[in-house]
Amino acid sequence: ELDVQLSRDGRVVVHHDYRLNTGYAPDPGDAWIDGPGPRIKDLPLEALRRFDIGRPRPGSDYAQAYPTLVPQDGATLPSLAEVIECVRAAPGFLLLVELKSGLSDDSADPVTLADAALRVVRDADFLERVVFVGFDWRGLVRVHAQAPQARLWFSTDEKIPGDPALFAMIGAAGGLGWFAHFSALTAERAAQARAAGLELAAWTVNDPAQMARLAALGIDALCTDRPDLLP
Repeated sequence: ELDVQLSRDGRVVVHHDYRLNTGYAPDPGDAWIDGPGPRIKDLPLEALRRFDIGRPRPGSDYAQAYPTLVPQDGATLPSLAEVIECVRAAPGFLLLVELKSGLSDDSADPVTLADAALRVVRDADFLERVVFVGFDWRGLVRVHAQAPQARLWFSTDEKIPGDPALFAMIGAAGGLGWFAHFSALTAERAAQARAAGLELAAWTVNDPAQMARLAALGIDALCTDRPDLLP
């Protein structure tokens, strides 16, 4: 599972936050990013690639929040097209592509992003191996309008427990699945979603006990930062 956004020159790039916040420009004399970094949508891909995103600044709040992160030399922002080529040869590999947009001024337009991401996936002949996901349902609705055969899972946050009305909305919008915060996927809610014909996925599960609980529910996918902890 990965998040995609648009660079200034319209390239579909893989990055979680709307702004660069973890790396530094590696040219001599350049310093760590201090404070809010540049927005992804304000820089062309060539400029974005100048930033080393393989490590947080030592001692920063970000570094302390992820103490198990292992620094990697030479890590730069990849494009979605490059990721697809990396995984193409892996048998049965399914790529969850989150269209990262929202109401923030830092966000790209959701329809423009959806069109660009769908174009990349189609050009790579990879549509059958992608699930489009996202909290901004405008982008998912756009994908469905352009490619009704595309597989869509509609994401919800931890404040939304899910109910039959929500599941009916997802189905009516062309969604095949509910991508829920793991705490919302109780046995009752899972059964209701299944009764509505939806596939089930959970984000982001880093506790082995929760992983085991969700696996027992028979969900279709589990998003985690720690696959090494899977029971």
